[in-house]
Amino acid sequence: MNKAQLIIFAAIGAIVLLAVLLITGAIPGLRERPPAPFTLTIWGSRDAPGLWQDLGRTYREEELASATIEYAQKDPKTYEAELVNALAAGRGPDLFLLTDADLEAHRDKIAPLPDGSLGYQKRSIKGVFADGAIGVITDPSGALLAAPLDFDTLALFYNRDYLNAANIPAPPKTWAELAGQVKTLTKLSAVGGIERSGAALGTAANVRHAPDIFAALLYQSGGAFADPATGRGALVNPATVLALTFYTSFANTAKSTYSWNAFFAPSLDAFADGETAMAIGYAADVPAVAARNPQLNFDTAPLPQATDAKTPTAFGRLDLLAVSRASPQHEQAWKFLLWLQSKDAQKTYLDAVGLPPSRRDLVAAKPPREYLVPFYDQVLIARTLPPALGGSLPRIVHDMVEAVANRRFSVEQAIGRANDAITAAAPNAEPSE
Repeated sequence: MNKAQLIIFAAIGAIVLLAVLLITGAIPGLRERPPAPFTLTIWGSRDAPGLWQDLGRTYREEELASATIEYAQKDPKTYEAELVNALAAGRGPDLFLLTDADLEAHRDKIAPLPDGSLGYQKRSIKGVFADGAIGVITDPSGALLAAPLDFDTLALFYNRDYLNAANIPAPPKTWAELAGQVKTLTKLSAVGGIERSGAALGTAANVRHAPDIFAALLYQSGGAFADPATGRGALVNPATVLALTFYTSFANTAKSTYSWNAFFAPSLDAFADGETAMAIGYAADVPAVAARNPQLNFDTAPLPQATDAKTPTAFGRLDLLAVSRASPQHEQAWKFLLWLQSKDAQKTYLDAVGLPPSRRDLVAAKPPREYLVPFYDQVLIARTLPPALGGSLPRIVHDMVEAVANRRFSVEQAIGRANDAITAAAPNAEPSE
């Protein structure tokens, strides 16, 4: 081998060695610095800490992030107060869980993600999330306010043994069918007392989710709570009269649908105890009913619809995860949230908690539990309460229903009072004349 060949081979060897040293990071100053480790703290009152630990581990592996996810499970009874106090003192979590009904009350505590930041674009989420979720999680500028974790929907719970004994082959598909079945399923005493209820409907004080059930009836009747342009109440119309009259008829002794009163236990407890043949609840309620009475032979079915409805309408509630304005790690928190919205991460979360998805592409997926099928099937047609009214609307609807059920006001009077209350509660509403 001559001198020139030796030089060429030596040069090639040096280049190969340098490449190896660069790849392995053995040369000081050339190795890529690992990202600085950081911790994101999440507060909530429902999920088990182990679920979030698993999600955090997957996030680190998939995104090569040096993140530690710490989840603090709070007492549901004190969570709201503890969260508000902690955020006010500047020592709260980086992210916190809330519902769509709570979002408006916490808007000033949330750090939104502007449209166009970190790869997020509002125009793209219409193909990702259910329509009912989009209006809740975004503001008029297109900013993302929070990330939806699930989209639970109202469905019918029914006692299979009671329907079988009454020779009713299937649960009702319409409210008219439900009213007809209630007449058969309700058992009255000789003096008119209810020995067994056909359906837990009619009141608000002892019917779980009564404002949501009424909202579903109102939407199915073509009504609305407020004018989206002005914020003023929009309840004074025939659709509201129809919805409120129908709902309260189940607690009206003068109606043939009378099957419920204020003396029953809360509706889902009464259903679990066999005191009523039908009730309405969310997927999140199913485990509690089953735990209360493991021997109960019950099933779930889609929420009944208006007779001859051209477009079916359901009702749902969102669980959300928001970034705290007080957190010093807004960007890292939002990166984690955007990853959490990916299809695989969402499925992992939903399979663990047993709730329906907000993502459109997961709606058609097979639920992890069979009883979830009706809840999944309603996600794309589900509507929510108007976000701007926040947590005030359920109380307004509760009072309206109770006023009629207790015969303190007529249907029209109760609607008028509720309409005025909505106008007063709505932000930027024009003053009443």
